[in-house]
Amino acid sequence: MSRNESRTNTQSPIPEQPLTYSPPTTHVPLPSGGKLYSHEHPLYGKDTVEIKQMTTREEEILTNVSLLQKGLVVDKLIQSVVVDNNISPETLLVGDKNAILIASRIDGYGKEYEITVACPACGKQAEKEVDLSQLVHKEIDESINMTERGTFTVALPRTGYSVELKLLNGKDEKMISETNEKTKKYGLERPIATQYSRMVVSVNGNQDPNMISSFVANMPVKDSRAIRKTYKKASPDVDLTFDFQCDHCGHEQGLEVPITANFFWAD
Repeated sequence: MSRNESRTNTQSPIPEQPLTYSPPTTHVPLPSGGKLYSHEHPLYGKDTVEIKQMTTREEEILTNVSLLQKGLVVDKLIQSVVVDNNISPETLLVGDKNAILIASRIDGYGKEYEITVACPACGKQAEKEVDLSQLVHKEIDESINMTERGTFTVALPRTGYSVELKLLNGKDEKMISETNEKTKKYGLERPIATQYSRMVVSVNGNQDPNMISSFVANMPVKDSRAIRKTYKKASPDVDLTFDFQCDHCGHEQGLEVPITANFFWAD
């Protein structure tokens, strides 16, 4: 055996490279189409957001007891799957957050979602399977008067005031929930007025928070209903309605898909 052959046979094997996995990404259509964000927001003018497929890291977020107790699981999950680190879950519109959650669920666990619902007619519990991929987006009603800064206005039928509204985002929902929890301890919970205080930007052009708070706490019911109706028309979201038919009594009705604790788990 030559000296060169001897050296060749005694060389140490090249160590194997560790296995790595880069999760694929997908672009999720946004119900808002990016139209209702400020010019400074990363999603302004964008009709999709890029997210990565869920991995073990996201499963650990879903099972984190501390995050569950604090109600932070959804925001932490969205923060983990959204590719652009400049996008904060707190600044996302509610409808866009729903679209991201549903897309992540389909990517991670499939489109079939097993639910248990009670028949509105006979009350019997029924097991149903919903195809999440068939859910469609509810777009902004064309009759809504939009402003250049992504807000919208409504003329109130009783007082005649012009009220400017904005859509709630994750931060607003968090603030509303915290305020309701605090006031509930003292028997002063006013969930409707608290929500309106976050929705209303101005009344007849007046943006003073104290004036807005006083107005929403005392406005006529007819005006309150007009605000809710307009807000619903202006809110882009995922339409969670599915066609329900009772196996017991045959009743048919459109029901909303319940997003329960097992939404991100599959058998």
